[in-house]
Amino acid sequence: MKIVKILGGLGNQMFQYALACSIKAHQPKEEVALDLHCFKGYSLHNGYELNKIFQPKFKTAGLKETAKIAYPYCSYNTWRIGSRIFPIRKSMIKENCKRPVDSSILYLHDSIYYDGYWQSEEYFKDIKGIILKEFSFPPFDERNEACAKEIISSNSLSIHIRRGDFLNHPLYKDICTLQYYEEAIRRVCSMTPIDHVVVFSNDIDWCQKNLSSLLNFKSTTFIDWNVGAQSYNDIHLMSLCKHNIIANSSFSWWGAWLNKNPNKIVASPRIWDHSGSASNPICKDWIRI
Repeated sequence: MKIVKILGGLGNQMFQYALACSIKAHQPKEEVALDLHCFKGYSLHNGYELNKIFQPKFKTAGLKETAKIAYPYCSYNTWRIGSRIFPIRKSMIKENCKRPVDSSILYLHDSIYYDGYWQSEEYFKDIKGIILKEFSFPPFDERNEACAKEIISSNSLSIHIRRGDFLNHPLYKDICTLQYYEEAIRRVCSMTPIDHVVVFSNDIDWCQKNLSSLLNFKSTTFIDWNVGAQSYNDIHLMSLCKHNIIANSSFSWWGAWLNKNPNKIVASPRIWDHSGSASNPICKDWIRI
């Protein structure tokens, strides 16, 4: 059996689920399960979201199953404490961001527990068709449907700006600055005639005050209504835009990656975080700024 731990916001959950799909695709006879126990007591983001948006095909691992190959943490707090105390078991693979992506973990034949975020398409780019199908969004409501039609009918550009928790976080701050967005907009617009910009952010007021002078286009839409449990609609809308400018966020990474436009231009930050990680989720054909 292979068990993949799911934890974090929606973007990270999608990376972890994509890893599970890839393991199953490369080992069809292997049973794959998801460990969701850490969502008990987890107050960040919107909790476990995959089953509310998509239709996960893997069963949930029980504590007894987990205990055979990993530590059976029954909640987020017990995992936070225990993961710092207990050594990694031989049947556990804990992601080491100091090392390059190692896709050989997809082919291991023993029972394995996968603990990490796995933020790289290298783990699943060869099954892109499967991932696109797995991440098929439910129908829009009326307001988002109207926005989607406008996006599809234009040479649209999505811009995602994540502020809030990223502003002063030592790992993420000072990467996607206003200067980054200025250069990203300039680069994309020098390559294709954008006529509609769609801005996504958890601080729309800041965007309206600071980006308006940069967005001299025929049409600009600031998306401020998809909040809380409905925030996944932003990823869906981003994926429908012809081109994307992303933040150093797995949320907008998926918006760009799920974009099916074969001629899409994606601008991304050159540095993903300040961790010194050897791996970077930015795809090879995306522009790094």
